[in-house]
Amino acid sequence: MKNISYILTVSFFLLLVSCKQTPKSIETNITIETMGTFGKITIISNEAIDAGILKAEIDSLLIIVNQNFSTYIDDSKISVLNNTETDSIILNATFELLLSKAILYNQESKGTFNAKVMPLISYYGFAKEEGSSEIDSAFVDSITQLVNQDLLGDFEISNNGYLVKKTDFQLDFSAFAKGYGVDVVANYLSSLGYENYLVEIGGEVVAKGKNIDGNLWRLGVEAPNEEDREIFEVVQLENQAMATSGNYRNFKVLENGQKVVHIVNPITGYNETSNLLSASIIADNCMDADAYATACMVMGVDTCFQFILNHPELECYLIFADEKGVLKTKSSEGFQKMILNSPN
Repeated sequence: MKNISYILTVSFFLLLVSCKQTPKSIETNITIETMGTFGKITIISNEAIDAGILKAEIDSLLIIVNQNFSTYIDDSKISVLNNTETDSIILNATFELLLSKAILYNQESKGTFNAKVMPLISYYGFAKEEGSSEIDSAFVDSITQLVNQDLLGDFEISNNGYLVKKTDFQLDFSAFAKGYGVDVVANYLSSLGYENYLVEIGGEVVAKGKNIDGNLWRLGVEAPNEEDREIFEVVQLENQAMATSGNYRNFKVLENGQKVVHIVNPITGYNETSNLLSASIIADNCMDADAYATACMVMGVDTCFQFILNHPELECYLIFADEKGVLKTKSSEGFQKMILNSPN
């Protein structure tokens, strides 16, 4: 009887184990609107998420980002700084971080990334102002000389945490603030214990863990078309960030018919119209990916590609037009391995 009882007990235990189901994964999607664009957050979890409460928390985090760096908000910290000639503002850890990053990006990119480009952005009409109806070369040259002065010589930080302007400069962090916003949301989700999620704002992305099917997150690199949205390549990201910069959609046409694109070369002061149409950068964080994607568009194909090779923490995928206008691509070895169905 003892053996029979033991067998029955074991059998009952095995039955309980076999009946216990593995928790089913739940996909939660949250749509957000921020920084003049839209975004989507997808979270894979074992328990239901109150999307409304989480969205409100995320929105509050992004409001802080905007209040620091949006040039479209009159009382944002960066707008107050830009609209004072030789005054001072109290800094916070977030503003100090992006200010230090702006200096680093400028140095690393040899000036092709320059956060002081705001006067040129305004002149060409890609800020709140409408901009000039035609290009005055002499005026552009005079602005450019001021833009290319070393930012470190334009201010000092006092002992009590104030940034004191020594010259009348203006900053624009738009080229990497959106990527920073993506990082803020991603870091917040990680702090809550989520391991599988995708955060996307205006095409800038952080991918962590896996999707609902248990696969790495798949992202599309768009073809450089002005109107149609077509996927040019599909990549899989494993706990990485990706940002894409291009000239093919964000542009304006002046009264004289001249087309000017939104990416300005801070070294020359003029809109960058090279054969490089799109640069997608993969990095450990979206802020870096966002900044270097913009810098690469200014550098051009060959200089940009060499820059990426010299920075093993970055990967790139470039779409450009050859002398006949045929689309070509060039990518780093690491990026090639992430392309879906890539032979590498």
